[in-house]
Amino acid sequence: MNILVDSCSYNCQNAGDLAMLTVAVTRLRELWPGASLQIITNAPDRIARHCGRDVATVPVRGRRLLLENRLLGRVSSWLPPRLAQPWNRFERQLAWQRPAVASASLTIKAALNGRRGSEVSAYLAAIERADLLVVNGAGIITDAFRDNALGILSTLDLVSRRGVPAAMLGQGLGPIHDPELRERAAEVLPRLTLIGVRESQSSLPLLRSLGVSPDRVMVTGDDAIELAYALRTDTASSEARAIGVNVRVAPYADVNADMLSALGDTLIASSRRRHARMIPIPIAHHGGGMDIDTLRTMLPPEDSVDGGAALDTPQSVIRRIGECRLVVTGSYHGAVFALAQGIPVVALVNSDYYANKMFGVQQQFGVGCEVVRLDDQALPERVDAAIDRAWAAAERVRAPLLASARDQIGRSREAYARLREMVATRRVA
Repeated sequence: MNILVDSCSYNCQNAGDLAMLTVAVTRLRELWPGASLQIITNAPDRIARHCGRDVATVPVRGRRLLLENRLLGRVSSWLPPRLAQPWNRFERQLAWQRPAVASASLTIKAALNGRRGSEVSAYLAAIERADLLVVNGAGIITDAFRDNALGILSTLDLVSRRGVPAAMLGQGLGPIHDPELRERAAEVLPRLTLIGVRESQSSLPLLRSLGVSPDRVMVTGDDAIELAYALRTDTASSEARAIGVNVRVAPYADVNADMLSALGDTLIASSRRRHARMIPIPIAHHGGGMDIDTLRTMLPPEDSVDGGAALDTPQSVIRRIGECRLVVTGSYHGAVFALAQGIPVVALVNSDYYANKMFGVQQQFGVGCEVVRLDDQALPERVDAAIDRAWAAAERVRAPLLASARDQIGRSREAYARLREMVATRRVA
């Protein structure tokens, strides 16, 4: 049994994505103990560190080269617009539907330039060997990550065209408005064996609109809930005196400097009024900074220290969150890691992408999560009031949050078990 896993977060520098991946790998090993695992990634060393050295890796660059290949090379850029668009579409379809032809083109070009086309060959060999493809938990089939989303859909397409089971688990889907991405999703997703989604509020209507049959969809919650729940402490969050803080500054978050300034001032005033310390909770470490740099800038030195740079594993991030009474976060997995430990959350959003995520996780847990829009004209007052409510509710919401976490873990594991049954049935047939 050869299982191919698309890691979705290819540099392995996001604690939430890594948590989902490690949980997925653990579950797949439990279900298929003797299986060979290969993970599509750009960071083989980090995969070995977090998933084990017995896991083989496949270079994601091989897929990128395949999909970006142009038969005419630079000549295609000289075509007039009326010819360029249909030609580009033809080339993309060739890569999806006739990958061997596109690969041969790349091999010839590489040879002429004195290079080797081994990465494309490695990617296509993994596709050919796969008995099962699993796209593990992610929030990547959306306009914000269009190119990666199209790449993942291409992997799903190539595998499913061979009649091999292909599944997506722990997924946050949408929003999708880009015409090409929407068309491609409608072409590929209905053919999948199983799709497990984190929430029903946004994902289910989207899948229906794309033509996916409801009997192939399960609402499971996030796979990372299991890891955070397992690492919870016995000390109730109501006994803690710290406020965890994360803010995501990225194009897909739509957070600006004025929002950061207002938010920082509010958090400092709120924490001092309660004699509480603020703990930086970085989730994304891309480029060695991202969340870390934002937290260093926004929080006072006595709280930010290194911006949480030492928290370089999902486990260390989860344990640090476990020290908090509540978490204020602009990162989705900052919320997941807290709620799964029974800790209330004030979730910050300012884009449709994050609104989908945060309102979805709010729906899944039912209590303990209040969403605040960063473009609110009364932002300081809204955040301060939300912190007041979360602080006061910490003890009351702990038990129902943990119960919800257990329920979602059960449903998520049920999806994996159902996938195993579906694969076994297909192999017998």
